[in-house]
Amino acid sequence: MPSLLIDDSSAPVPVASEYNALSEQRAQRAITIANHPSYDKSLWIFSQNNAIRRFCQQFVPPSNGDNEERMFGRPPSPLPEFCFRAIMLLVVVAGIAVEAVATPIYRSAYYAHHDTNRAWFDIAEAVFGFLLIIEFFVKIIADGLIFAPNAYLLNIWNIVDGIILVAVLVNVSTGLIVIGGITRFTRALKAFRALRLITLIGWMRETFHSVIFAGARRMLDAAVLAILYMIPYAVWGLNIFSGMMYSCNDPGSTGKGDCEGIFISAPVDDSFGFYAPRVWSNPTPSTHFSFDSFGDSLLILFEIVSLEGWIDVLEVALGITGKDRQPKTNASQINAIFFLLYNLLGAVVILTLFVSYVLRFEC
Repeated sequence: MPSLLIDDSSAPVPVASEYNALSEQRAQRAITIANHPSYDKSLWIFSQNNAIRRFCQQFVPPSNGDNEERMFGRPPSPLPEFCFRAIMLLVVVAGIAVEAVATPIYRSAYYAHHDTNRAWFDIAEAVFGFLLIIEFFVKIIADGLIFAPNAYLLNIWNIVDGIILVAVLVNVSTGLIVIGGITRFTRALKAFRALRLITLIGWMRETFHSVIFAGARRMLDAAVLAILYMIPYAVWGLNIFSGMMYSCNDPGSTGKGDCEGIFISAPVDDSFGFYAPRVWSNPTPSTHFSFDSFGDSLLILFEIVSLEGWIDVLEVALGITGKDRQPKTNASQINAIFFLLYNLLGAVVILTLFVSYVLRFEC
């Protein structure tokens, strides 16, 4: 049966060639390290025979991956490595729990009732940052920072950890110097600590890598497709709604011609009123929007594609009575066709296509 032998004879060849290439690469690396001993010294201080470096190596795998092996170093020990990862996981979870409890309102009330510059949550954040620094130094002593074969910065997840570490240190240091932090930006940096869960948990790393890193091009393609879908509707809306959505803040006005001077603005129950100038402008029920330019049209269509706030835009479009004329409720119901087509194809088809595009890459 010749047909049964075609696939079987060729299957092992790529595996064997890949194994040979990997063995040759490791042999070349071993020769390079033997000829240049300083290349494999972490921080140009700790050699592979150094007791401190070998002690650190038992807690962390090589930075190039869990399946990579240290050429002349000590492989990670299962129990110390597990304990080290478990401790860091508990530290990160505890740091997130502290931030969930110590909200800005809680902090303000705490400082109002306690005359102290060092609250318990400030101490907890300082301990959290200190433990992250210890983890950083354990990793760079074990495998180096930049130039070593398994250097810290050769792993994308270590780079993410480094960015998180810098953000946490800035937040903690500014919080210890000034109560509450220096600016909103430095206070907001504490949100980065939640990303450490991604780098600590394997399946989260794989999902994050597949969606953000490996799937970036797919997501960009889907985003371009969505923008290309919005452009025709932006041009369409520009042509039929440009200059038509203006209204006067005085309900008694008939249009732009008499929307001037001042009027008595009163609430619904007419209990009191106050003088206010009449203004002829685009509506702002939730946000300022218009179709007066291509950029404005594209912006408002981008905002309502997620079905957030599109009812406000629809009500304004339905109330159009003509250029420079005061709108009336449901005066132009035919304009609903524009938003019906846009939301039906945009929210249902485009967003579903965007998600399926990414999920297809995952599968």
